[in-house]
Amino acid sequence: MSLIIDSHTHILPGDISENFDSYAKKDLLLRTLFPKDKNPRFSTAEQLVDSMETNQINISIVLGMGWTDLGLNRHVNDYLIESSQKYKGQLFPVIGITPHLGTDGIKEAERYLENEIYGFGEIHSDIQDVDITSHKAMAPYMELLSHKNLPIILHASEPMGHQYPGKGSTFPSKLWKFVSNFPDAKIILAHWGGGTPFYELMPEVSKAFQNVYYDCAASPYLYESAIFDTVARIVKGKKILFGSDYPVLSQQRALAYLSEASLNGPLKQTIVSMNAKNIFNLKS
Repeated sequence: MSLIIDSHTHILPGDISENFDSYAKKDLLLRTLFPKDKNPRFSTAEQLVDSMETNQINISIVLGMGWTDLGLNRHVNDYLIESSQKYKGQLFPVIGITPHLGTDGIKEAERYLENEIYGFGEIHSDIQDVDITSHKAMAPYMELLSHKNLPIILHASEPMGHQYPGKGSTFPSKLWKFVSNFPDAKIILAHWGGGTPFYELMPEVSKAFQNVYYDCAASPYLYESAIFDTVARIVKGKKILFGSDYPVLSQQRALAYLSEASLNGPLKQTIVSMNAKNIFNLKS
C-alpha cells in the first residue's frame, strides 16, 4: 500500500490528562469515555505522529469529539488546528461541534470555518443530548458544511450486542432519519454505522444513502474481520474508510485487522487512501 490514511483518530492537549479531574467536572463526555479508574488512553499530536511513522501511515484525520463543555471543545479544536499546522501534510483537523448549546454552538462552529478544516465531528448525540433526527437542530451546521463540501462524522452504535463506554443509542433507525433530512450532505457514519450498511440491501436505503460513507474505527472491538469483505460486497469499496480510533485502538492493530480481510489489492488501496482523499478533499 503506497499511501495510507487513517480517517479516525483522536488527540488531546497534554494538560487534559495532567488536570483530568478539573476538566472532567465540566464535561460529561470526558467523564464517560475516559473513566479515571479504567486507565484511559490519551494521545498528544507527537505520540500520534510517532505511531504513524512506526506503522508507515502517511496521513491521519484528527477528529474532535462530542464535548458538552464549550470551553473544552474550543481548547481541543484549537489544539487540532495548531497540531495540523505543526505537522502540515500529516494531520488534518475535523473540529468538534456543540449543537446542544444553541446560538453559542453555531457561532463557535462558524469561527472555525476561517481555518483550514476538513469537516465537523465526531458527534456523540446521546451524551450531548442532541436529537439528530431533528432537522432544525442540525440544519445550521449542515449548511455551513455544504458551502465547503465537507463531511460530518457521526458516532454510531449497534442496537444489540455488548455495552461499552459511550455506546449510546445512535442506531440505524436514527441515522436513517438524519440522512433523509440532509440527502445531499456528505455523511460519515463511524464504527460501520452501527450495522447500517446491511440495510443498504434495501433499495430505498441504498438510494437515499448515496452520499453516506462508513469508517471501520474500532472494528476489532465490534466485528469479526469478515466485516470488510461483507460490507464491500453490499456497498462497494468506494464507501468504506480505513480508521483506527487511535488511541483507543492502536494503528498497528487496526492495520493488522484489515490485513486479515480477503480484499484484493486495488480495493484495499481504495479503502486506505483514495476514499479519504476524495471525501475530505485532501490535497496532500
